[in-house]
Amino acid sequence: MTPPITDMRLLGQLFRHPEGDYAKEVGDFIFASNSAMINCTIDCLALQPHQKVLEIGFGNGKHLPYLFNKECSLQYVGVETSAAMIAEATEYNNALFSQQKVHFLEVVADKLPNFDYSFDVCFSVNTLYFLENPLYYYKKIHTLLSSQGKVVIGFIDKSTGEKAPFAREGFQFYTAEEVAEILKAAGFEHITKLPFEETLISAKGKNIQRKYWVVIGTC
Repeated sequence: MTPPITDMRLLGQLFRHPEGDYAKEVGDFIFASNSAMINCTIDCLALQPHQKVLEIGFGNGKHLPYLFNKECSLQYVGVETSAAMIAEATEYNNALFSQQKVHFLEVVADKLPNFDYSFDVCFSVNTLYFLENPLYYYKKIHTLLSSQGKVVIGFIDKSTGEKAPFAREGFQFYTAEEVAEILKAAGFEHITKLPFEETLISAKGKNIQRKYWVVIGTC
């Protein structure tokens, strides 16, 4: 099931930054089509009690219960460019928000704020494609992590992503090797590349094989 949008350029823009009348529907579609990939990335975090976790691009935040089921004592901060998604995530995770276990921040694209503390883990899923300067961005993330911190990135393989009609403008896809080189240049070490594959159902009912990666780097 896809949002009722036939303009592929508009659909690509909304995937990058959900807003306006379609924001909620696009946010729900992004979560539904990527939930297995998001959960897989979370599984790779190897979370420990009381860790501080930073997420880049949390969308409507419907995966956060899964995250906190892994470790309930986390301190979570999520940054997002879409005010509509922040509103959705706040409403959906009202209990976590009220308990001050989660904090959501609106940011300008490719800009990360400074914090008074370091994070133990930073993760993101399907946000890499939209970064204008990924090396600069991950250098910044490196400065936000503790000395034993790690970054975990979930993303669709270049060979798969480039076939998507909505991704012909505004998306930059990468191979696992390219992402590993970016992280290495940003100062990360002990880089691990984990391959995964899943089957999705297209709007026409056809099975689509999607290859994706989870790449992990440590400080």
